[in-house]
Amino acid sequence: MSAPRGLSALALLLPLAACTTNASNYPYLPPTGAGGAGTTMPPPNGIVTVTIVSPTAGMTESSSTDVNVMVTVDDSGTDFIDTSSVKMTLAATGTAAALSSGQLVSGGSDAYSGTISIGNLPSGSYTLTVTAKSSTGVAGQATTTLMVQGGPTLIVNSPAQGQSYSDSLTIEILVDPGASPPAATLGGVVVVWSSTSPMSIPTYDVYRATVWFGPPPTPVGSQAFPTLSGPQLLDVKESNGTSTSEVQRTFIIDTSGPSITMTTPFPGQVVGGLVQISALITDESGVLDSSVVAIIGDDVGTPVFNLQLQPEGSGVYGILFDTLNLTQCTPPPATTPCIVFPTLSFRASDSIGNESSIGYDFSVDNVPPLSDLDPPQVRELRLAATGLQCSFLFDPLSVNQDVGDMPNDGCMVPQVFDLRARIEDQGNRASGLKITPIAGIDPDNTSMYVLADTEQPLVVDSDGDGNCDTINPLLVPTIGPLTQSDQVLKIRLAGVAPAGAADFRPDPTVPLADCGPGTDTPPPNVLCTIDGFEQPTLAISYAGGLPNIWTVEPINPARCFGNQFDTRANNVPDGQWICIAAGSADLIGNKGVSRPMRVYVKYDENGGFCATPPAGAGPPPACTGTYDPVSKTAAVGACQTLKFPSGELYCPPGGC
Repeated sequence: MSAPRGLSALALLLPLAACTTNASNYPYLPPTGAGGAGTTMPPPNGIVTVTIVSPTAGMTESSSTDVNVMVTVDDSGTDFIDTSSVKMTLAATGTAAALSSGQLVSGGSDAYSGTISIGNLPSGSYTLTVTAKSSTGVAGQATTTLMVQGGPTLIVNSPAQGQSYSDSLTIEILVDPGASPPAATLGGVVVVWSSTSPMSIPTYDVYRATVWFGPPPTPVGSQAFPTLSGPQLLDVKESNGTSTSEVQRTFIIDTSGPSITMTTPFPGQVVGGLVQISALITDESGVLDSSVVAIIGDDVGTPVFNLQLQPEGSGVYGILFDTLNLTQCTPPPATTPCIVFPTLSFRASDSIGNESSIGYDFSVDNVPPLSDLDPPQVRELRLAATGLQCSFLFDPLSVNQDVGDMPNDGCMVPQVFDLRARIEDQGNRASGLKITPIAGIDPDNTSMYVLADTEQPLVVDSDGDGNCDTINPLLVPTIGPLTQSDQVLKIRLAGVAPAGAADFRPDPTVPLADCGPGTDTPPPNVLCTIDGFEQPTLAISYAGGLPNIWTVEPINPARCFGNQFDTRANNVPDGQWICIAAGSADLIGNKGVSRPMRVYVKYDENGGFCATPPAGAGPPPACTGTYDPVSKTAAVGACQTLKFPSGELYCPPGGC
């Protein structure tokens, strides 16, 4: 019998006995607790009896129905039935593989019920098995046999389960010869078969329908459907009057090409040298790897660069491309136009032939920064009530009046002096270009180089084009005092934030063709004063506000134009010429160097700004040369260097 409802666990415990087995020959659980006086669960007892009330043995069921199952389950001992253990399975008679299964639910008074699906099982004999367990694990089961009367033959040849299709689909259904036409629905629309007289093949009749779910017009011979996309369900039924067979197929309607996102370089991005061409490309029907290409246009037109992108995992396709393969800018001062905004297009197809593409421009910068330690003077331009006004000429790096100011090329300098450079990034050129795309100066690769051994070149031409392009590779950069002849002192530079204004008092030398003289009465304020020595009144910028002046750190309110360079502290010899040059790179790796500045060092020089070297100093050294990367040798000689143009008009970041 079943345990009474509400019976507590303690009521089911039996007193411990000294023996280890009972009359049923089940071993007792060992005692728990200290002293050997614990409590134990009682041994299993009684028999679990399962009785199948329905279906009755030999009952015939249709394969398109669910079978109602009712059973009783009883335990004749003191255990109770574990309701979660009452389960049923259905298998072909004589086999063990379960074709269907289910859980029976207690209805009280030992009764349990539930339903088990027999789906589209073929006709035949099947065994229903019901199992149950008591609270202590005693098991019981019962079986019965039922007959399944299968429905008529129904085979769906197309569409395939899970397959993707584009604008149209041919549905093909096989039924028994002479059977009535199957009923099919797709997307809520009844499928109309192409002919009421099916094509017969041995064993089956074949029904077909071509359905069109793309945009109008509908092709001849196709049934028009609403424009569908995504997962779809085809539901097909075939009835012989007494039983029905049903088959459902899910498939995907995919009428669009792959999604192309997260492309690199992104539209307008400034790149140079090696660049990763990549995109995230996905499609519910699967991407055809061999179709994924990137096409980059060039002025030669044919052939363009057709790049086969490689799968990199997680839907990403990519390949490296060297932008130096595009039509390059010839090094300045040449002005030959070159590629600035190449077009990049990505194209891909999915596994069923849908194609998609996107295209846009990106920017190329293959031109190195322009650096100058002795740039020409400039004028600032502004718009006033009287029209455009020009300032007095000014040196962007120095006030050119005190000993220790930033020197010019060929000057004699004291032990300590200002050390600055005018540096700005350059970009590719083209006629009609309004905004030049640039990457910007890389502060981690912008330094001043000081060479004491002038028997060697400081800046060299390394590719034989006649232009100085790098610091002599044979020199050993050092950040400490010079101790060897092959060492070059490397001093990091930092950008000075744009600030201040030029002198807009009336200047009779202003070229009236460009602008008129200024109208200010007082002179402009200096940016900072160091122990009575004035610094420039203006820190210029370029490209809408980027720093144009780079100097020795630190830069702070007291040293708004940076710190000075101490030759003695860095073991730069007294009484000789030295070579100084700036080397810089932009943020995509284009590197350039300034023309060298030659200065004569005299620790105790106090003769004012840019004193003339003594008669015995000799001429300034060349500081330029050539480098042969094959033989790894350098020689003093000539190479062309760049500088800023004369007569330049400077427009501040806020506009003129």
